[in-house]
Amino acid sequence: MNDISSELSQIELAIRESLEPPAQWFADQVEGSKSDPAQMALWTSTTVIDDNVQGAVFGPEVFSWLHEGAPGSYEFPVGHAGLMHTYGYLLSTVVTPYGLKSQRWLTTDLAEAFELDPHFFHPTYSNVPLMERVASKAMPILTNPGGSRTVFTVDEVIDRRSRMRTVYVSNPMTRATAVVYGVVTGDRAQLVSTFPVGPLDEEFVRGWLTKPMRYRYNYAPPRAEPGSEIRRGPDYR
Repeated sequence: MNDISSELSQIELAIRESLEPPAQWFADQVEGSKSDPAQMALWTSTTVIDDNVQGAVFGPEVFSWLHEGAPGSYEFPVGHAGLMHTYGYLLSTVVTPYGLKSQRWLTTDLAEAFELDPHFFHPTYSNVPLMERVASKAMPILTNPGGSRTVFTVDEVIDRRSRMRTVYVSNPMTRATAVVYGVVTGDRAQLVSTFPVGPLDEEFVRGWLTKPMRYRYNYAPPRAEPGSEIRRGPDYR
């Protein structure tokens, strides 16, 4: 696939300068996603303040442009996880300890972990909006994590009906590994994020299980601070 990094930089600059984005394919995908109520409902909320850098990974101009006309009420820095973690991350120029957020969509690692065409998540792979492509593969893993690719699943219980679910999947041939993270409330699941990670080992799993439960990956819970410890509700038994 062609390298579109410079094109994405031009789009981000145009939005910051209140100009029309120069790439129609990008605008069409964003509009297609936020005008589809069913697709929007598959995702929950997130903050643009990244836990690793303690700062915004894109600015209020991009935030406002992404959410303009979208159903719901969003105010910087908390917005729609699908719009922000796909299109917003594509436009992010902030370097985190793990590199640019955009790389999850511009490399083949995530698709390989899901055993897909290596370029499945590349923004221009298909006219199907990126947000929809991501949800079509991540949501089945979140709702039914017992598949053959699953290597680690943990539910962090909030109350009697709600839990944060983390699922690690791996391609047995390439060992490409990815995480899917979301909230499960009763029979309803909503995505927060998905991204490639390094292969799991026993030390990582043991460390995860011994640390306090907390909200992860920039999820913005409705009644707690992003990144804070999960405190079980009074109705938990």
